[in-house]
Amino acid sequence: MLKSFKIGELADIVGMSPRTIRYYEEIGLLNSIKRIEGGKRVFTDQDMQRLKFIKRLKHLGLTLSEMHELEDIYQIHRTNKKVLPRLLELMDSHASKIDERIQNLMGLKEDITHYRNKIHQKMIKDERSERRRSQ
Repeated sequence: MLKSFKIGELADIVGMSPRTIRYYEEIGLLNSIKRIEGGKRVFTDQDMQRLKFIKRLKHLGLTLSEMHELEDIYQIHRTNKKVLPRLLELMDSHASKIDERIQNLMGLKEDITHYRNKIHQKMIKDERSERRRSQ
C-alpha cells in the first residue's frame, strides 16, 4: 500500500506551509491531488518528492513562472530531454544575475567603507580641535 499524507503532515515533512502547498496546487505546479470524503486532500510520496524538487528549484532562484514553464515543457514532451537544457539556461541566467548583484554589493561595500573612513577621520579631527581649544 502506498503511503499517504494529510496536508499538515506533508507540510511538516517538506518544510512548507499548508497554504503554500495549496497555492502550488492552485497554480498547477502540483497536479493530480487525490481527495477523500469531505474534499480533504491526500498526498502521496510522489507529491512529497515533487514539493521537495520545487523547493530546490526555488533555492536555485527560479521563479514560479519559470517552474511552470519547465512543467509545461515536460507535459508536452514527457521527457527531461527538453526540460534539462532549458533548466540549464535558467540556472546560467540566475548565476549571471547573482554575479551582477555581488559586483553591485562589493561596490556598495567600498562606498560604505570610504564614507565610514571619512566620518572617522572627521571625528578624530574634531576631537583634536576640541582638545586644543580646551588647553
